[in-house]
Amino acid sequence: MGLKVYTTQSVTALTGAEISLLEDATRACGRATLLVPSFAERDVCRRALADSRVGTGVDVTTPEAWIEGLWELFGDGRRVVSSLERRMLVSALMDRRDAGQIAPLRDNPGTVRLISQIVEALLPEIAAPAVLGRREAEPDGESERVVFCLVRACADMLAARGLVEASEAASILAGLVGDGAPACARFVAVRDVPRLPGHVMRLLRAVAGAGEVALLLNPDQRSLASELDASIETVGLDDGRPASRFQGDPEFLEVAGPHARGAAYARVLADLVGDGRDVVVAAARPSEVFEEVSPRLAARGISSECALAARFGQTAVGRQFAALSDVVARMKDAGEDPERAATWWPAPELADWLYSPLSGMDSNSARMFDKKIRSNRSLTPEAVLRTLQSYQSQTTTKRQRSDQSKPYAQVPAVCASVVSYLWQERPVSALKAMCAVAGALPPSAFGWRDGSVRAGVEVSMAAKAIETLTDVAHELDVCQSAAVTVLDGLTVSARRRTESTDFAHTGYEGDADMPCVRFMTLAEAALLPAGSVDAVFVADVDVDNFPLSHEEGALSTLAAKLGAAPMELEPAARLRDLFDRALAAARSRAVLARVTHDRQAKDRYPAAMWTELTAAVRAAGRVVTVTSVGEGDIAADLDTAAGMGLKRRRVACLPPQELGEDAIRHLVLYQRDPNDPSRLVPRQLSASQIEGYVTCPLCWFMSSRVRPQSLDAGFGNMEKGNFVHDVMYRLHAELTEEGVPRVTPENLEACLEKLRDVFDCVRAEHARNKTSSSAALVAHSALEHVQVDEILPQLEAVVRYEAGALAPFAPAYLEYSFNGLGVEYAGRPLGGRIDRVDVDAEGRAMVIDYKHRMDVNAFKLADPTVAKRDGAVPADDPDWLPEHTQSLIYAQALRHSELALDARGALYFSTKGGAPAMRGAVSEEFVEVESGDGRVPGLRTGFPDAEHGGTMGFDELLERVEQTIARKLDALEAGDVSAAEKPGARCAFNHDLGFERRDA
Repeated sequence: MGLKVYTTQSVTALTGAEISLLEDATRACGRATLLVPSFAERDVCRRALADSRVGTGVDVTTPEAWIEGLWELFGDGRRVVSSLERRMLVSALMDRRDAGQIAPLRDNPGTVRLISQIVEALLPEIAAPAVLGRREAEPDGESERVVFCLVRACADMLAARGLVEASEAASILAGLVGDGAPACARFVAVRDVPRLPGHVMRLLRAVAGAGEVALLLNPDQRSLASELDASIETVGLDDGRPASRFQGDPEFLEVAGPHARGAAYARVLADLVGDGRDVVVAAARPSEVFEEVSPRLAARGISSECALAARFGQTAVGRQFAALSDVVARMKDAGEDPERAATWWPAPELADWLYSPLSGMDSNSARMFDKKIRSNRSLTPEAVLRTLQSYQSQTTTKRQRSDQSKPYAQVPAVCASVVSYLWQERPVSALKAMCAVAGALPPSAFGWRDGSVRAGVEVSMAAKAIETLTDVAHELDVCQSAAVTVLDGLTVSARRRTESTDFAHTGYEGDADMPCVRFMTLAEAALLPAGSVDAVFVADVDVDNFPLSHEEGALSTLAAKLGAAPMELEPAARLRDLFDRALAAARSRAVLARVTHDRQAKDRYPAAMWTELTAAVRAAGRVVTVTSVGEGDIAADLDTAAGMGLKRRRVACLPPQELGEDAIRHLVLYQRDPNDPSRLVPRQLSASQIEGYVTCPLCWFMSSRVRPQSLDAGFGNMEKGNFVHDVMYRLHAELTEEGVPRVTPENLEACLEKLRDVFDCVRAEHARNKTSSSAALVAHSALEHVQVDEILPQLEAVVRYEAGALAPFAPAYLEYSFNGLGVEYAGRPLGGRIDRVDVDAEGRAMVIDYKHRMDVNAFKLADPTVAKRDGAVPADDPDWLPEHTQSLIYAQALRHSELALDARGALYFSTKGGAPAMRGAVSEEFVEVESGDGRVPGLRTGFPDAEHGGTMGFDELLERVEQTIARKLDALEAGDVSAAEKPGARCAFNHDLGFERRDA
């Protein structure tokens, strides 16, 4: 009697000695109970007992089911709470507490999970110490005090609902058993259970006090006995019988990286199937391995199957429900306040939702919606909901008018409905809408290989979630908002099967013995009878998938303090046991495989069992069989059929600097005539495009032809520059309408007041995304709002600067456009707009280009005929061009235009910072001689710079620049888009976008 340890030589199936022990116990006690870790092992043991005609007197079950069964017989009428119910009650408990009541804890999913685990394991020690005959536990510190309060409150909630924790039930049963064990609790054997919680051990010790408890340990599990008292008797059941082990040496496969993983695994599995038709793949995550390897096996004529156990968050229903709930909560919290829009905009979750089959929408609608949202920072949540409703209505109408026999004709569009339900806090309605779409969609919407299985999983998960939020939550009197937080605990199961290509053609009339590879967990493989399959393949044998780590944290610390620490098998022994039993299932070959590097080429270290098994082979004096596979065969690694039937050719990739003749015509200076696509017409280039090309042809090609662009409307220098342009345009336009030709010292104050009014108007327009520029400036946070505020004093400084600059001139042309005027520059049609042209009474013009930047000196231009300090004369270079040519190009173009203005200056006007300034090139008569003379303040040299020996006048400068640019554009027409010899600032960005090419 009492607790005994029986050492066995068993692997998976019950040995004869174990069956005899249970049979003897049945005769002596009337009944015997065998505790195993899982229902799968329960079925294996039941079958073995039935084959030995012992099954009628032995109850095979798990520890949890054993306690629940005893409680149903001898309990007080309360029902044992389930894991989902426990988490739901804890979530409701936390929801009723404010932040001050649970401080220093926080109300988040992690805290709910921790409190649930503590309630499950330690409720008697904390909330019902009288059951254990103990005093009430005293907390150490504020965190423990809050935890104890929450656990006790949860105990009250359980009692009020007629529920009981399994740990409390076990503690009560321990007292009942101690008074006199019933027949069903006089003999209990524990087999292969790696972890026995404190309450289970308490009940087992009580049974041992009145009857007998047998702990059955195979050779790999015997370290578990070290946690028991040394006085406990140890008995050898079948020590004379050798344990079943794999007869032979395992083989080892090392794959260099993840890109070759699927192909390498498939090749080895195909080889194993060739030796024997029954092959098992064991892995820590079998579904992931199945996903990658099964299509490759199918291409080789091999079927495969895998059990799928999907949690709520792993299904499309769960992912979309969680993502939409999160973004809707953020949108509701932000409301219509534009300064809080940064918390949700651009809402990529909504675009992902439209891409999902569960929305009932198509990918084209998703792309259009995504572009519309991302390009407009002024959208409010209400506007987004209206947009969603518009897309849903359009799709619904289109399907109602389409042929009803089409696959998607009966699929409802619910993209707006689901979001609206979540907005109204109606999660059940949202899940019902998703479930309706999942049931109406054709299976191909979820994948062409196993779409019907995936569709069934989605429908089942949605239905299970609906049941949880309605029936379970209602029964527990928990609000839906609290119940929603525990949906991740839901799980649905299915069986996935990928048929071989041959099976797809032969069907069920074909070969009935089609080879099939089974994918399962290592624990499932360990339950296979010894020698029951031809080969075993263990995938991903690394420390990430098979770690040697104990569970540590608040729960384990608190359990040790309260004397309720579990008795568990150390991880190394547990892995050793599982590997030995799984490998023993193989009759002929066993292969262990791992990937040696991750996607970042970092080492992935082998699991401890890899090292142990290789060391065992070497210790026996044999050579370890290790096959190494690299990532060099790109076609075979990426193609599911391993490149079979594909023609392989080596291609030399041309860099973009070497455009072909056909590409030159369409990518460079010509385009198809919109009115006659068969004709090519010259492209219209703006001054900024021309400047970009002469600065760096490769950067021009990238920005103007490849045109990579950000998806989202921004809040950067470009948008701020657009805002400044709009303000300055509006200011001068309204001043002109009011009869004020320009800003002067006399009307400065009135102009500043007008500026402030204009600033507010333009700001309001930009907030509504209303602008003639390329992008509006819309603030999404308090910080961005301050940045907009900072622009006003900068523009006030600009207006003050204008009052004393270019006194004879007045703004005459604002945002003057060359598009459609037929003006040519350097022999090519010119387009684009000039920010501003100031004209005096004599018809002389100044081209002014606003630049919202502080480093205005970067736009300085010196007479190139003036020698530098080293004696070099820039003008001697026939290809000399200034760094910035945009204003010079427009100055020359004004002469060619219908305005026929006499351009005498090309200036850049810095508008950022507290010290605005104009820099660039002007005729010598407009350079400042003395402060306040009404010319260009701060500009000391002009064209020609006679004072320093310069001879190039402003007219000659414009001609020289045009001639040089004409030669540059001739090179462009010939296809020259090579990188600049001296990289500029933009080159640092553009040249990193993949211009290095490798042969393939």
